[in-house]
Amino acid sequence: MNDFHDLSPLDFEELVRDLLQAHWSRRLESFGPGRDQGVDVRYMSGPHQVVVQAKHYVRSGPAALVRAMRLECPKAIALVPSRYLLATSVSMTQTLKTKIVAAMPGVPLAEVDILGREDINNLLRLHPEVEQRHFKLWMASSAVLERIIHSGVYNRTAAELEIIRGMIPRFVQNQSVTDAETLLADTGALIIAGTPGVGKTTLAQILLWRHAEQGWRIFVVDDVEEAMAVASKGERRLIFFDDFLGQVGLSADHVRGLDARLPPLLSQVAAQKDIRFILTTRDYVLAQAKMLSARLGAAKGVRSYVLNVGAYTREAKARILYNHIHFSGLTETQKGAILEDGFYLTMIDHKNFNPRLIEMLTRSEYLALDERPMRELIQHALDNPHELWDRPYRQHMSEDARTVLLAMAINGAFVGITLLKDSFVRVAMALGNTLHPSEIEARFRAAYQEIEGSALSILNNLVHFTNPGLRDYLRSVIQVDRLMPHIVPRIETASELSECFAIFRAHRGDWKGATPVWTAALDRVRNGGSAQRFTYLELSLDLCDEFRDQGLIDRMLAALVAIEQQGVDEEEVREICSLLERSAMTLLPTEVETRVRSVATEAAATMLEKKTMCLPLVDIESMDEALFTHGNDQERAATAVQSAMWTFTRSVDSYLEAITTLDDLDEFERSVLALMERRGFPADTVKRDIQWLRETLEEHAPLHDPEEGYRGGGITSHRNMSDVEIRSMFGGLRGC
Repeated sequence: MNDFHDLSPLDFEELVRDLLQAHWSRRLESFGPGRDQGVDVRYMSGPHQVVVQAKHYVRSGPAALVRAMRLECPKAIALVPSRYLLATSVSMTQTLKTKIVAAMPGVPLAEVDILGREDINNLLRLHPEVEQRHFKLWMASSAVLERIIHSGVYNRTAAELEIIRGMIPRFVQNQSVTDAETLLADTGALIIAGTPGVGKTTLAQILLWRHAEQGWRIFVVDDVEEAMAVASKGERRLIFFDDFLGQVGLSADHVRGLDARLPPLLSQVAAQKDIRFILTTRDYVLAQAKMLSARLGAAKGVRSYVLNVGAYTREAKARILYNHIHFSGLTETQKGAILEDGFYLTMIDHKNFNPRLIEMLTRSEYLALDERPMRELIQHALDNPHELWDRPYRQHMSEDARTVLLAMAINGAFVGITLLKDSFVRVAMALGNTLHPSEIEARFRAAYQEIEGSALSILNNLVHFTNPGLRDYLRSVIQVDRLMPHIVPRIETASELSECFAIFRAHRGDWKGATPVWTAALDRVRNGGSAQRFTYLELSLDLCDEFRDQGLIDRMLAALVAIEQQGVDEEEVREICSLLERSAMTLLPTEVETRVRSVATEAAATMLEKKTMCLPLVDIESMDEALFTHGNDQERAATAVQSAMWTFTRSVDSYLEAITTLDDLDEFERSVLALMERRGFPADTVKRDIQWLRETLEEHAPLHDPEEGYRGGGITSHRNMSDVEIRSMFGGLRGC
């Protein structure tokens, strides 16, 4: 049963209106909160007037509800209704109904017309189409949470989903959700672009949750290779890659890598009904990428959905601010600073309004970081959004808290609490701060607690920024304060090296003589054992491309020899394909590039020959494409693929056993026959086996697919509201 905890008073009133409209089959007038006239919903028929009062008192409780109705009594009498109904989110008992009726003498309120939580849930069961439109109800349902908990998602994805769960109450549904759903259903892949803070990631997160509710398995990835690894058939999967073009800048190397890997993946996704792919990026970065890569700009089957703050109507912006205030932890004094004299209108109409700013400016933990009067702080942040974090960071955080944030900035979007503590120690030492071993635990804990909620949060033992803009700000601090020469000599993990190098390449600055420092950092990563062999090799290649240093080249070649000697197993398909692609695009001397490509080609060919039975078809396709597109020995590639095809043909039954639908069989047939035709391999045996399975599936095929389609709807029509209407809406926030 829904307790409506995630609905605001405005949401609750609209739900009551829609339920009664559906139940009575009549259109009802809706007046919204705050007018203080004692009527939220009304039905007029001649001289008869039915008045409905909605009281969302799930947090206040029964006693507060009775007091509120006693105050409503004079207004209700003045309305002279023929019938008066009370709808409330409070759970009802017979005694409570009797008390409410007694609190309203002279009002035509019968106990049967008091609709409590149980009654509203019953109406939802009778009218499920209403629940479909009010998406917050089913998005926050226990059934969805239960399905996600038991879906087997790994820690990174679980943390992402928990973040989404927390932001649902504040989200305001608008046309962008329907537009994005339509594009995603049409193409299977969707790029959401927009300026920082406009709501790209939030829109993507809502799509993730809606798919999770529909039974899709969710995967949150951090690179294209990881996406390729999970883009396998057999179950409905939605893959999410946030900021896929990066945040700190766009390098030519990065574009070349995406140019080779992303379009084939997107084409694969577009051809598979049970795989969907959502990516987000900043609009200016996407435009730059398209200029640098014609192939990326024209990727087949992909459309770019650009989300712009201009798409928010005045009503949508008003609802965003309303929800953030209602569900915030703001004190009554802090709420008053926003609500008095219509200051909220200034916020709504400000040219720099965006959901990210509003989220931070209604967070009590953030406001506590600055001693300025609240309105002054909000106005300054709206006028100068780039300074949202500068004053709190520079003037109001302790040195240890700043150190924790810098450590977080060089560890990526999510990091384990223990790893963050270790990084905190290294950054503190880099900045010249002394930390006695006996002090580390206490100082780290105190520093983290100082900024918990305002800057950092922890979910499933993973720490993340409460606001992505803080990560951008800290990267600029590292650059502006020239901290890189101090931090890099202390880093020890692959994630620290990767993040620091990304910041360095984006900004560069005037840091001279950096090669030995980066080389020493790479050695520490290797000696500390924090990097897997392909991760270490990728980092080595990055540094070699940047500095063209012989010492770095020697280290990279040594890592390559280890892979040459040990071989590659079936769990490293994406890594070896990535190495092949990267080797064809490196800027290293010709003889070094040739060496890298030769080792990668032989390792990939050997794995394809020996591990065919362990590889799904999609991995065989990936290996085939990588060998022929990026390898430097076409004859060796042809031999390996022919061997794999022979093995595949003899064991095709094991692949077909996993196929249970005609759609999946169609996709399998298209893929395998295209591969065989491309490599000139006879396909008669495979065709016969496919036809046999097709006849079997057709014989038992259902008349329709019960899960066909995708649940949409629930869009509230947003208008450019007048000041009077907005004032009425916000009047309901006083004392809530």
